[in-house]
Amino acid sequence: MRVSGKTIQYNSKEFNEIFERLFPSMYMLASRILKSQEKGKDIAQEAFVKLWQKDSEEFSSEKALQAYLYVLVKNACISQIRKEKNIFNTSIDEGLTVVEKSFLNEILREETYKLLHEAINELSPQAEQVVRLTLNGYRNQDIASELEITINSVKTVKKRAYNRLRQVLGSQFVMIVLGDFYEYF
Repeated sequence: MRVSGKTIQYNSKEFNEIFERLFPSMYMLASRILKSQEKGKDIAQEAFVKLWQKDSEEFSSEKALQAYLYVLVKNACISQIRKEKNIFNTSIDEGLTVVEKSFLNEILREETYKLLHEAINELSPQAEQVVRLTLNGYRNQDIASELEITINSVKTVKKRAYNRLRQVLGSQFVMIVLGDFYEYF
């Protein structure tokens, strides 16, 4: 696999370091969704095995890889829930209680926000301010007034910041946001 343009072999020190950094959050996410540490550990390990089996994958950054793993873990958890409830070929919503749906959405939203905010923190100070104000509901004119810059500067900074976020987070992050959380953003 390639991360940030660097080839990483699965039996390498680099892969082990990535595993050590990302496994705990994958494990915690799966454990919380499935309410079982044992099942969570199995799901998180399966996600890394699937990643290992797809050695041609390319990720623009480690955050893009992390987003991809979140998708793998989420899908594996959904499959596990369906399997436990003997639900096949139906919407996940049909198999979950209101509490389970809410719990799943909250955990995934929390992890998504964490990933997004880590990426925002890596932007330039001005871009970070513009994005945070945008997420807080400010319009371009309001941001321009708040930061004492022109509205065209706001638009330019925002465009560059969004391009950078897409570059850092990759399309896998977009899948998470659009697939599960579009109503929150």
